[in-house]
Amino acid sequence: MLMFYGSDAHGVIPCDQSGTHLPPQANWIDAFNPTTEEVAFLERALGTRVPTLADLEEIESSSRLATDGDNIIMSLPATTKDATGFPHTAPIGFVMSKERVLTVRFERLPSFEGLTKKLTEKGAISHGGLGATVTILEIIIDHIADVLERIGGDLDGISRRVFATDMISAKARRPRQTNDTLKVFLQTVGRSGDLASKMSETLLGFNRMIPYIATHASAYMTADCKTRLDVMGQDAKSLNDYEEHLTNKTQFLLDTLLGIANIEQNNVFRVLTVVSVVGIPPTFFASMWGMNFKTMPELDWPHGYTMGLSVIFISALLPAVWFKVKGWW
Repeated sequence: MLMFYGSDAHGVIPCDQSGTHLPPQANWIDAFNPTTEEVAFLERALGTRVPTLADLEEIESSSRLATDGDNIIMSLPATTKDATGFPHTAPIGFVMSKERVLTVRFERLPSFEGLTKKLTEKGAISHGGLGATVTILEIIIDHIADVLERIGGDLDGISRRVFATDMISAKARRPRQTNDTLKVFLQTVGRSGDLASKMSETLLGFNRMIPYIATHASAYMTADCKTRLDVMGQDAKSLNDYEEHLTNKTQFLLDTLLGIANIEQNNVFRVLTVVSVVGIPPTFFASMWGMNFKTMPELDWPHGYTMGLSVIFISALLPAVWFKVKGWW
């Protein structure tokens, strides 16, 4: 699907894709999962090759940043979520010239959905290919900032629940309920950490793209675009520092939760140890008096039964008291 946008147009610009010319007012072409016919039309109209999904998935810098005549070809690893809500990387291709920019993507991206809505409402896109590219990158980096803020809020919420409650105290808890809570926390922290790492890949792409654009588009770069690129570079650096902070916090929370899981496991084994040790003396006396010997003096004692029960009870009570004094339970 091809969508055409312009700096002076509020919404999508119609285009006859059977010919070889683009609408003159269109300076941004958004190709979402283009068909073979649409790719052929773009290559005829732009006079350059449209990158495929395999091209965009290359990880080396020489494949992500290149030039083809007057066109600057770039690839940015964006982040989206699949049907199950799990984050994964979806690349965006940029083919930028002085007049216009072509973006190629094969999955729906929240940043692009917000951008097209903004363009439809206000037509807020800068002139030329460089202006459109800068506008798109600004929307993407704003979306990254929002996502990182949400991740930070989720991690703060988990940290508050772990350290500001009795979760790690010595109070009696239901192990099953605690295990269910730990599973939810671990899943949330793990997904947050994975999403933050995906955002780190996108920020790394920004840190590569911005200097490349500044170098290869310097001939037609306006002072406004240069200023906006510099601001984006600073934003990308600060967000990258914040992402490193989130990564460290994620690792800290994972270590804490795994430590709590080990404490809970030790508590279970401690209870089992106390119960087994408390049960050994009564078992010994009950087994001794339960032997089927013909002559056992205790069987003829008038109060032998009472004495036997008392000894069994006391032999269980003494270890329990001893463990209580030692603080085992």
